[in-house]
Amino acid sequence: MKKEVSDTGQFWLYVDNPNNLSIFTGLIELSAPIDIRAFRELVKRRLLHMTSFREKIIEDIDSPKQYYWTEDQQLDVRTHVEMVRLKNENDQAELQQLMSDIISVPMDMRKPPWQFILVKKYKSGCAIIARIHQSLMDRVDLIQVLWNLSDTYSREKDQDNKLDAHEQANKWQVLSKTIHHLQSKMKKSLSTVQSMIKGCLKPMTNPFFLIEKVRLVMGTTSDRVGEITRIILMNPDSDSLFKSDLGNKKQFVWSQNYSLKKILALSSATNASINVIFISTLSGAIKQYLKHHNEPVDYREIRAITPVDMRVSQGGYSGTASFGLIPFDLPVHINDPILRIAEVKRRLQKLDSLPDAVSAFASMMRVGFSAATFADKIAIPFSKKNSLLMTNTQGPAQTLYINNIPANNIMFWLPRVGHIGLGTTILSYNQIVRFGVVCDSKQMPDPEQLVDAFERQLTHLLEFAPIQKNLKKSSTVSTEPEAKEDCESPLAIDNVSNEMYSLG
Repeated sequence: MKKEVSDTGQFWLYVDNPNNLSIFTGLIELSAPIDIRAFRELVKRRLLHMTSFREKIIEDIDSPKQYYWTEDQQLDVRTHVEMVRLKNENDQAELQQLMSDIISVPMDMRKPPWQFILVKKYKSGCAIIARIHQSLMDRVDLIQVLWNLSDTYSREKDQDNKLDAHEQANKWQVLSKTIHHLQSKMKKSLSTVQSMIKGCLKPMTNPFFLIEKVRLVMGTTSDRVGEITRIILMNPDSDSLFKSDLGNKKQFVWSQNYSLKKILALSSATNASINVIFISTLSGAIKQYLKHHNEPVDYREIRAITPVDMRVSQGGYSGTASFGLIPFDLPVHINDPILRIAEVKRRLQKLDSLPDAVSAFASMMRVGFSAATFADKIAIPFSKKNSLLMTNTQGPAQTLYINNIPANNIMFWLPRVGHIGLGTTILSYNQIVRFGVVCDSKQMPDPEQLVDAFERQLTHLLEFAPIQKNLKKSSTVSTEPEAKEDCESPLAIDNVSNEMYSLG
């Protein structure tokens, strides 16, 4: 029996092409090796009970570009979970190159669109590369996949053959309590609800998924057509090397780990949220990268877009997925990091259009656009007006275990659409933070330069954190030898953050 792929899934299938694959990519580093047979059994036991992981996509013979899900009768977990080896198991650059080679290959759509590659030995343990087509991610939550595959504590091997139902229930307990608490506050004003979310709501993978529920329950009205038109017709950001043509080879790089505790201290010292710190640091890193390539940076606005997954059910998946996009102009023209933090903070505080900005692109699917029309007439042309995709996510705060082995690090990258080749990810996990980049090799052949610039910017700020409490807004703590630049410049659009809990 076949089931029609949802509008959002149809969209991701339609825009999938060799220059921009619609594939979610993840990396999990484990502290000890895992046997390939044991890992295959774990995947079989933990994931294949979900219908989504047993179905493949077929195209309707009579209606091209119309797709359906159907059971894969020849499903073999061995073709989905494979193993590779590194020549030098301690070389991070070799793992990055391996990922780049693997992820640049299109997904085999003749079988369910997911894959795990086990890197047998990496440093003292091993690594797991995950590839999941975004059309499948339309049906299940990332956090659902991660938690189904892992445990929140180490268990004896003879107990690992069955799931602990009590533990699985506890995984959702905190989030469920938060949702119920939010629902009890729905009669308050929108500003009160926003303030409450800012203080206590920290969803792990979907920071904005409750905004649409707040808007609907509060009865907030908006001119959706006007909002859609405003975003579609907005001016493109500045020309740069990020606007050059794409190829079919991608690269993955990531930074060293940073202590979340130290970044929280920096946040307190600068009176700015963690999200503000990260966006400001990314802006400074992009500035340095452009300068390195002799690109002009004075009064430049490099626009990032943040994807918004708007599934509003308590379990994180409502059965009908929708998504939005939020544009954010990065103030890369500002040299002084303190002034840059202040400017990012100012832009994030403009929340008047938050509900509409979040819901605008999701609304398009509800006003009669097909997936093909949405992609050709809106999403792909809109991608030309932006330079990168930016995500900033709070991951699990505690150690996760896979087959009784602690996960040292977790990282992920979302697919890009249309003409956008650069994607950046900032992810916190178990009290550490890491910055990751995926880019197009033709457009950006040296992404390690951007990561190095980010590390220099953030490291320098962390060194000054103890004294920044005494700094005035106009004080200079420069990471660059240039003279201070004026931060006053016209803004193309009011922007918002992708982390409700750390706004302002």
